[in-house]
Amino acid sequence: MEQRKQLEQQIIEKAMKDESFRMQLIEDPRFILEQETGMKIPDSFNIKILEEDAQTFYLVLPEKINPETEDELTEAELMKVSGGQQEILIFPPESTQNYYGCGG
Repeated sequence: MEQRKQLEQQIIEKAMKDESFRMQLIEDPRFILEQETGMKIPDSFNIKILEEDAQTFYLVLPEKINPETEDELTEAELMKVSGGQQEILIFPPESTQNYYGCGG
């Protein structure tokens, strides 16, 4: 999880400083993430870029865990482990720059 946070922070900071990078990230996030990580991202892995504005706030909730089956993998978790469909949400916020340590 820490690596993901670091990657998100790195990409957000770069997008805040470089408008060309920001536009490329919005237009082709898979390509940009592959460039930034040096890894091939499977086509089954969903990537969504959301851009906040002054009137919008996005809160990304993690996948819900059922406490009764906490020791068992759900169908969705099994799909992730086996290389099935996954999703990444990265959003370069305008109005929450201080939250991410990117602004003044």
